[in-house]
Amino acid sequence: MSFPIVVVQTGTGQTTPVAVDDMQTPFNVGLSCVVSATATFSVEYSLQDPMAAGYTAGGATWHAATGFSAITATTGGALTIPCKAIRINASANTGTVTMTVVQSGPGF
Repeated sequence: MSFPIVVVQTGTGQTTPVAVDDMQTPFNVGLSCVVSATATFSVEYSLQDPMAAGYTAGGATWHAATGFSAITATTGGALTIPCKAIRINASANTGTVTMTVVQSGPGF
């Protein structure tokens, strides 16, 4: 896995999940979300492993990350809850939301 990873959501819906390493100690993922036009979105995390056999993003349980719910403007911050995957979920979007993900730790 090589960071940074960039995903883009155009219109409403969810990005492809970004796999992160929940075994890093301390767990820390930097996030930058840039909005073009207007959007309402959340950054969500899941404890299900997107690399596991039979995984589907639609079958995973997603949680809104603290401080990243119903965002309407460019924002950044950190996710410190160990998890397996991160995505954007846009409920309204007339442009794009671009999320850059950087995880710290050995080997990154």
